[in-house]
Amino acid sequence: MFDIFTREGLISFLYTLPALLISLSIHEYAHAWVAYKLGDISQKLRGRLTLDPFKHIEPFGFLCIALFGVGWGKPVMVDDRNFKDRAKGTMLTSLAGPASNLLLAILITLIYKVLIIIGVFTPSATKIVLIIESMLQMTISFNVIFAIFNMIPLPPFDGSKVLFYFLPQRFRGFMYTLERYSFIIILVIFMTNISSYIIWPAYKFVLNILNFILNL
Repeated sequence: MFDIFTREGLISFLYTLPALLISLSIHEYAHAWVAYKLGDISQKLRGRLTLDPFKHIEPFGFLCIALFGVGWGKPVMVDDRNFKDRAKGTMLTSLAGPASNLLLAILITLIYKVLIIIGVFTPSATKIVLIIESMLQMTISFNVIFAIFNMIPLPPFDGSKVLFYFLPQRFRGFMYTLERYSFIIILVIFMTNISSYIIWPAYKFVLNILNFILNL
C-alpha cells in the first residue's frame, strides 16, 4: 500500500501514521477492555487497558501494515479461566476488536459529514485543513480494513474464534488443527493475491455504505 522505500511513499506513510496508530490502538484496547469486563483482570496487570499505541504495537505486524496496508497489533493474551462462560467470553473478546474498528469508522464518518455540512472542508481550504481531511479519510479506511481483515475466519485471526463459538462440536477439531499452521496461513495471505478476494469486496461494500451516509 505504501512504497516506503521512496521519498513520496515514506511521506505518505508518515501522513497516515496517526490514522494507523489510532486504528490499531482502538482494536487492541477493545479486546483488553471486554476481556477485563468479563473478568480477566490480567489485562490491567499487563498494562493493556490503555490507548497508548506503544503498548499495542507488534513490530512484524506493524511492518506488514506499512508494506501491505494490512497487519495486526500486539495480541491481547486472554486467560479464559477468568470468564464465567469460557467459550462465550473468548468469542466476545475476539469480536470486540473488529467491532470497535467498524464503530469508529462509522463515528468518524458522521463527524466528517458534520464538518462538510458546516463548510470546514472546501476546495479553497488551507493545506492544514486538507491534511486533516485526508487523515480522517484514511482513519475511516484503515478501520474498515482492520475490521474486515481481522474477521477472516481462519487462525490466528479474530474471526476464527468467533466462528469457533458457533461451529458444531464435530467441526471444532479441524479448527484446532488449523491453529498449528497459523504462521503459514499468514504467509500465504500476504505472499499471494488471495487477500484481494477476501478483503476488497467486503471493503468496497462497507465503504459504499459509508459513502451513502456522506451523500445524504
